[in-house]
Amino acid sequence: AGEARQSIDLMWGASLTRFISLAARRGGQNILSVGRVQSPTLSMIVDREKEIEAFVPEKYWQLSLMTEKRGEAIEARHTNGRFHEKAAAETARDRSKEPLVVTDVKFGTKQDRAPSPFDTTTYIVAAARLGFSAANAMRIAEDLYMNGFISYPRTDNTVYPPSLDLTGILNTLKNSPFKKDVDWVLANRRAVPTRGKKSSTDHPPIHPTGGATKELLGDDAFRIYELVLRRFLATLSPDAQWKTLKILFDAGGEEYTTTGGQLVEAGWHTVYPFSEARETLLPAFETGEKLPIKNVMLDEKETQPPARYTQSKLIQRMEELGLGTKSTRHEVIAKLVSRKYVEGTPLRPTLVGRVVIDSLEAHADTITKPDMTATLESHMQQIKESKRTREDVTRESREMLHKAFDQLEKNEQVIGDDIRNRTAEEMNLGKCPVCGGMLAIKHMRGNSQFIGCSHYPDCSFNIGLPMAQWGFAIRTDEVCDKHGLNFVRLVRKGARPWDIGCPLCHHINSNKESLAEIPGMTPAMIEAVQKRHIYSVAELARSTPDQLAKRLEIKKDAAETIISGAVTVLEKLRRRTECRKFMRDRLIPRKGRSYAKIQAALKEAGVMELADLARADAAVLKNAGIGEQEAGQLLSDAKVVYNSQILKEIGIPAVSLKKYINAGVITPDAFCAHTPGALSDLTGMSLSTVQRHVERVCTYLNKPVPKKVPKLAIERGKKQLLAVKGLSEPMLEKLFRADITDAESLRIADKKVVAEKSGIPEEKIAGFQKILQKKKDTAVIQI
Repeated sequence: AGEARQSIDLMWGASLTRFISLAARRGGQNILSVGRVQSPTLSMIVDREKEIEAFVPEKYWQLSLMTEKRGEAIEARHTNGRFHEKAAAETARDRSKEPLVVTDVKFGTKQDRAPSPFDTTTYIVAAARLGFSAANAMRIAEDLYMNGFISYPRTDNTVYPPSLDLTGILNTLKNSPFKKDVDWVLANRRAVPTRGKKSSTDHPPIHPTGGATKELLGDDAFRIYELVLRRFLATLSPDAQWKTLKILFDAGGEEYTTTGGQLVEAGWHTVYPFSEARETLLPAFETGEKLPIKNVMLDEKETQPPARYTQSKLIQRMEELGLGTKSTRHEVIAKLVSRKYVEGTPLRPTLVGRVVIDSLEAHADTITKPDMTATLESHMQQIKESKRTREDVTRESREMLHKAFDQLEKNEQVIGDDIRNRTAEEMNLGKCPVCGGMLAIKHMRGNSQFIGCSHYPDCSFNIGLPMAQWGFAIRTDEVCDKHGLNFVRLVRKGARPWDIGCPLCHHINSNKESLAEIPGMTPAMIEAVQKRHIYSVAELARSTPDQLAKRLEIKKDAAETIISGAVTVLEKLRRRTECRKFMRDRLIPRKGRSYAKIQAALKEAGVMELADLARADAAVLKNAGIGEQEAGQLLSDAKVVYNSQILKEIGIPAVSLKKYINAGVITPDAFCAHTPGALSDLTGMSLSTVQRHVERVCTYLNKPVPKKVPKLAIERGKKQLLAVKGLSEPMLEKLFRADITDAESLRIADKKVVAEKSGIPEEKIAGFQKILQKKKDTAVIQI
């Protein structure tokens, strides 16, 4: 059955998605997906939205009064419920006069049965009441299962199998923060646990399997664990008992009523606080008792349209209609959200979602109806029961798909044109402030997205948006009162939507600070610039002096000054963006840590560019909320990247630069701290190449260029130095840093200077010099 489902889902999903996407000429991230379960589910959401839009509210009136007894306020409602005629409601109100007489007191009892065990659907519904989406609830449940805290969360079973050791589980749960509740259940345990309507043999209902603490799991996971544990305890607890009370009143011939309820035996409510039932306590009443009327209220109301589906309600409805399985329903909803077919909480179809369903319903409605999918699901069940074969069901499904394609292919052109024409509006935001054209969201290759004008290239006005990796930009229905533009939202799978709001308001506010950095740009000048629809430093920097002078009605030399300042500020902004990206790429996301707060703290400390970061102290980073080890690594990386940029600008090729960095030569100053010969040995590059690089760096730093030493001379000098007793290869590299290249340069050098530059003790340098002087004296005597 599983193999049949996989084959059928792939067959329907892949072929229909390809057909619709090609017909609408959409590819890449903008494909239009269609599926055997996905499309009927989306159709339900679209149909509900159409019901809401077509709904015509009707007015009605409700009548109630306030009385009191022993200082306690009591509200009673007219037994007529809704009045559909205002005149009748007003007549009843006017007749409602004191005294308010108690005409009947009815007592009753009600048994409140303990809930049945969790299957996947009832678990998702309960988790939704705690604020968890279906996908998030399942993700957390699966993590808890993988770590041994709860049972397998994908199950249709609501009956504990006889093989499940319920007492053993209760004893295990004594080692948890809920020991008191477990002891209560053991003392008051019902004879037989509750059971639901569905029973299967694949997996038991969801239940806890081990003890856990909040410190071990974290907030969200512990809340889900507690929900599962308390539901398990509730299924083993006795039923609750309620005492009910209904009071009937007469006010001038008009009948009113109020009800109350008191929990007399808490039962399962003792261990399961997630129930929505609440007590309503009333004072004691006697028939014939007279009470005052404090106020009579006539409220005008309207009938309400049907509510949109929440994720949990949609999953319940999918289960009722046989759409999907316990394992896939939440994934189907997540796919609809990621495809931008639906949005919001509760779920609302986007323009694209509506257009796809409308086109399919018009030309191949079997794809959008739950009947076909429910039929296939029943066939899967028959395969499980060995009543049908996989091949038989797959063949029948293929025939159903062929019939759907017969309808689709006849209308391919119509479907494609319809989708393209209607979805063209989905990215339109409103009029361009510069030319009056249409501003629209543009999605480009490489994850870039922006808002551009339909009159491009004649109008180059545009608004930048964050890269699509931070969220796919979509239009919302909300409109800016000031600019008349639709709001923009960034949506990303597994993350909360990022509401940009009005894109032009956001563009103006985010650029005010950078505009103020341009020399001579006063608040009045900024306001004048914005009135001419120039909102960013980049727009000023791209302008020509003639264009800017004309638009701002200023002199050309003033325009040149503004453009020059804008170019400088733009380069500064580029460097800041580079620094932010550098940090974001290296800082590991952690719960409770905000990049924005870190950036704000560093900005306050004057660390805004990579150069500032490379020179910063580790304490500054720690004060901004970065750990000591992470701060050290960040500073080290910043120094390498920043100095690499400088060395590239100086003219050091990337291949050579990599060799220098591997040898520990990172900064321009480090080039001047070594002789060319030492650098050649350290990097393995030729002496002539190294000498050329050193010359460029020293020129950049305004330092004297070291004299060029032939390679043969360097080799000869090495042999001379290594011939000195006690002088080793490692010491040779250190001596090169002190400009010691041969025996003679070591003999005549200042031992203190050599010791400081090389790190070799002064006593050893003195010893080497003594040996070399003795050799020289001996040679003179021989001559």
